[in-house]
Amino acid sequence: MTSSALASHEPLAGAREDREDDSQEMLNDIVTMLGRRLTVYTSLYQTALAERLGLGMIDVKALELVIEFEPITTGQLACLAGISSGGTTAVIDRLEASGFVVRDKHPLDRRIVVIRPVPEKCAEIERHMRAVAEDVAHFGARYEREQLTAVHAFLAQCVHALKTEALGMMGDGNGSPQRHEPRRHANSRARLVT
Repeated sequence: MTSSALASHEPLAGAREDREDDSQEMLNDIVTMLGRRLTVYTSLYQTALAERLGLGMIDVKALELVIEFEPITTGQLACLAGISSGGTTAVIDRLEASGFVVRDKHPLDRRIVVIRPVPEKCAEIERHMRAVAEDVAHFGARYEREQLTAVHAFLAQCVHALKTEALGMMGDGNGSPQRHEPRRHANSRARLVT
């Protein structure tokens, strides 16, 4: 290649490097947002929610776990919440007295007691989330379907990676991870828009 041909390609290489630097910077910012900032503001939200609902922080955390992993046993809840079995029983007692959860028999083994959320009472949590959901829906309306598909796929992979790592770290004591599948919300898109 002649020197003039090489010179004409140099700006392209520089532009590509600038785009790669911008992309790396954006990825670093995304990691920070998903890692630290989302955790911080989720924690602040949980504190405010606990105050509004008249519950303790551990009660709200446990309630969110019950909603996500329904149905869940007391032992599973204790493991996921990081509290003792006695502490978990006390939390469930408070949540049940407040009307947020019920104890029920496991559908496959009637000897096992599972904890289920009370949909009508837990709808109160959804009402508190509505402002955030409306903002997200408003922001999302600015994007094309292809862009939203890419964002959705990216976030789904991020959540899967976090879930896999968290459950792997919470192994059953023998180094093997617990297997808990969150229930799928068929109407999550409708709830986001409403």
